[in-house]
Amino acid sequence: MSQPTNIFIESDLTFSFPAEWVIRKFDDTVAYQSLSGHGLKGVDFIALSPDGKLWLMEVKNYRPRNDESGREHRAIRRRPQELAEHVARKFSDTRRLIRIVNSSLRRVWWRRAWLWYLERIRPDGKSNYWFWSEAFRRANKPENIVFVLWMETPEEPDNYDEATRKALTSLLEPTAQLYVAEAERDMGLPIRVV
Repeated sequence: MSQPTNIFIESDLTFSFPAEWVIRKFDDTVAYQSLSGHGLKGVDFIALSPDGKLWLMEVKNYRPRNDESGREHRAIRRRPQELAEHVARKFSDTRRLIRIVNSSLRRVWWRRAWLWYLERIRPDGKSNYWFWSEAFRRANKPENIVFVLWMETPEEPDNYDEATRKALTSLLEPTAQLYVAEAERDMGLPIRVV
């Protein structure tokens, strides 16, 4: 039995996205693999929602978990400002990577003609050409971008989430839509941890 396409595992968490969304786990894409090691960092998920939004989502899991040998592993949390700078860079680099991938796909004349055609027919979520072209189109309009930091923390909120959100907000465009969420506080997002 195959797994539904909009369920992904990241940082020992299982994410369920709405069925009508087009999702790419960025680390698993050929685009990311061909560009990794060049100093750019990408987010965990890039998603296109039917309402025209581009979702860039980074996942941080600070909850204790067991490694392959069964020993407990605890991730070390960065200070809120340091984490915000790290995540803001990933958001920025991902937008740059989207431009690079789109530009690369359009280099050959016949690809440009094919992409032009694909952009005018119905969206095809399975097509990498359509996905990167559409992600690029949405990335050029900051009001269409939704930034999500999904951050699982082991204890009750001690203002860490809010301090991180404030620091991250100061590093993004003023029009940015930003959510700092976790399974227990999903902020009304249509993304679920199952």
